[in-house]
Amino acid sequence: MRVLVVEDEKMQAEHVASAVEACGFECDVEMTRRGGCAKLLKGSYDIAFIDIRLGRADGKDIIHSARQRGVRTYLIVLSSYAGPGEKHAAFEMGADDFLTKPVARDELVMRLRAIARRLSPVAEPEILKGAGVVVNVDTQEVRRNGRVIKLSPREKKLLVLLMRNANRTVPTDTIVEHVWGDGIDPDSTVVQANISRLRKKMRLGEEDDVIHTVRDIGYVFK
Repeated sequence: MRVLVVEDEKMQAEHVASAVEACGFECDVEMTRRGGCAKLLKGSYDIAFIDIRLGRADGKDIIHSARQRGVRTYLIVLSSYAGPGEKHAAFEMGADDFLTKPVARDELVMRLRAIARRLSPVAEPEILKGAGVVVNVDTQEVRRNGRVIKLSPREKKLLVLLMRNANRTVPTDTIVEHVWGDGIDPDSTVVQANISRLRKKMRLGEEDDVIHTVRDIGYVFK
């Protein structure tokens, strides 16, 4: 997460920045309206704290400019004035949140962490499918036609490699590199033996293999 703090009071800027750094986020501080506006428009910030009164300048102008330019940064207004009119004006300009100064450091940390959870995209699990086989790479669950298949960690790694390259021959030396590293000789029978065991576990019938040998080259999932 990248965070921008636009605050003309040095102690207050350092106070907010320390909370940002306590969360492990990258923080930039700008103490002028012009500088803050320039950084917000040019930088790719996830969150920005903006003092609504920057000396004689109005921090709401920064918010307005950012939203006019399509900046999607989560904007938090900092203000010593918490009247309804002040809040209404900030939100009308495009602010996402409003904090009244002084703000306790612990509250800033909790607020930042909560916002970061909301902003962080939830990664979609990697699901591999083919020939009735479904592998959830994240949970390591393997099913075929709905039935759970119990595989060793190495067998799962081997299956995932082949399924990621479905319908393409994976050379034996590539399999060795990805599944065993430098631990075995590509010419040994270790790969062949592991493929044989994996085939048997994945098989539902006598003529039901999903892993096929390409002679003198490698193996293919199809």
